[in-house]
Amino acid sequence: SDSSDNDAAMSAVPGFSSGVNRSVSSPLRRKDKRMAENDPMRYCADRCVATGNCDVFEDMFEMGPDEVIKFCKECVLSEDEEPCDIPETIFRDDGMGVHP
Repeated sequence: SDSSDNDAAMSAVPGFSSGVNRSVSSPLRRKDKRMAENDPMRYCADRCVATGNCDVFEDMFEMGPDEVIKFCKECVLSEDEEPCDIPETIFRDDGMGVHP
């Protein structure tokens, strides 16, 4: 059998784009990073929850896509006054201060 057909099928998972440009030099990536830093609520609502594109928070907080969406919904966008589970990686000090 032709193994290239299997490779193509494996990389094309429905609902996931394997061609996402995670390059820091991508203009959209830079725009998303700025939005995530300056207006996390908007980033969560407009990018992460609406489109599933949570790359900036995934990289920033070292979380998986499901964790980021859960964090956005339960912490950033929630109107409840109940405390939410904030991942410990958010409070990691990388020399640039603590990132909420």
